[in-house]
Amino acid sequence: MPDLPPTLCASPGLRLRTEYFGALGWTIVPRRIFHLGPTATVLAMLYQQPRSTTLCPDALQVVQRRFAFSASAVMGTLEELHTSGVLRATAAEPQPVTADDVHQAADEAETTRPRTKVLKPFWVHLQPFTRCNQHCVTCYCSGGPKADPFLLSPADWLTAIDKLDAYGVLDVYITGGESLLYPAFFDLAEHILRRGLGFGLSTNATILGGGRLERLRNLGYSPIQVSLDGGTPATHEMIRGVPGCWNKTLDGIRVIGEFAEVVINTVVNHINLRELEQVVVTGMDLGVRHFKFFPQKPVGRANPATTLDDATITQTLLPECVRLADRYDVEIESIDPKAGCGSGSIGFAVDQRANIHPCIFGVENPDLVAGNLLTDDLDTVWFQSPVFAPFRGEVATVCRRCEAPCGR
Repeated sequence: MPDLPPTLCASPGLRLRTEYFGALGWTIVPRRIFHLGPTATVLAMLYQQPRSTTLCPDALQVVQRRFAFSASAVMGTLEELHTSGVLRATAAEPQPVTADDVHQAADEAETTRPRTKVLKPFWVHLQPFTRCNQHCVTCYCSGGPKADPFLLSPADWLTAIDKLDAYGVLDVYITGGESLLYPAFFDLAEHILRRGLGFGLSTNATILGGGRLERLRNLGYSPIQVSLDGGTPATHEMIRGVPGCWNKTLDGIRVIGEFAEVVINTVVNHINLRELEQVVVTGMDLGVRHFKFFPQKPVGRANPATTLDDATITQTLLPECVRLADRYDVEIESIDPKAGCGSGSIGFAVDQRANIHPCIFGVENPDLVAGNLLTDDLDTVWFQSPVFAPFRGEVATVCRRCEAPCGR
């Protein structure tokens, strides 16, 4: 075993959250995630400050007694934490590791460890607003020009973001509605990025005036998703509910592409299924190389009659995605029949009243409210609300049918 440096401490920016198996550690830049067992968790907690790698005999005895680890196994775990990048060498003056330190860290790890074999959430969709300058027939939340603006203050949403960050959520995505309608959107986005959280941004790219384009540029975020719901002006404008929006969308893609990667997002249904190749060609003409073709969910305004069934998804949509990716040498994302989407099991959604839902496609269903992000204890909601139970079983269909528990 290589000699350990005399002093170790947590790598810069390392964060920890306890899990049922021990803890997850992660760094922000670069994004790396570490799976830590019980002993590694306690050692990572101990070394949040510079400490000597020579544990005093009393401290070693506590580790051995509480974790049935030999002295050599403890040192081996420290070496693994150092090699993996969880801990790093430092020239700072070290603090000794005492028996009391070990007891305190072990007690904290045990007290905060979830008893349910469910991971804490990795991501959250925040929906602070549903107002939009368009009126899409595919909209899952019935957004549009007459929909509600902010029902809570931007300050409330900053508090919500802070709470998610403190809980150990890694990624926070803001959805709507049309995000660029609101100056406060940029305040929320900047707050998320300052805290080092993962972020996602989607727009219809048709309202870039009034200083919005400059604020979007100054945000410094990439990629930016832009909605293009057809390969022809007629289809796109029919789905988006706004005559003349095709050219504005293409202009938006073009100017956003000058400072960020653009990802074209298409909600696929029976109306536009046969136009995906035209979407790819149109996007490529504008410099786009990345596309997302995900099937419509029959919630909100979306018509069940235009929604793809599992057979159409597996036999038509997914093979078409493969064909187009190969033919045009582009990246195309769609659903993975072998995996669930993670809603309710590794992530959740928050509606414009800060109510917590398992899935963003269920935000209109009051029966799927699990709690409230601002007023309830998030740990209690995540691990104890019965609303999440149906979303944590085996995926029985190609695409988790969120509309089944959601209803209409």
